[in-house]
Amino acid sequence: MYRIQTLDEWIREQEQADSRSNTSLSPVNSVPQRRAGYPVTT
Repeated sequence: MYRIQTLDEWIREQEQADSRSNTSLSPVNSVPQRRAGYPVTT
């Protein structure tokens, strides 16, 4: 048995850690990284 308040808090934490709910964690929104050893083109 769990307290409702504890479950609600846990759910909020999970939502913040999930990139589907927290767009700042989504790799689609991050700046692309260059791989070492490849020439830089402009």
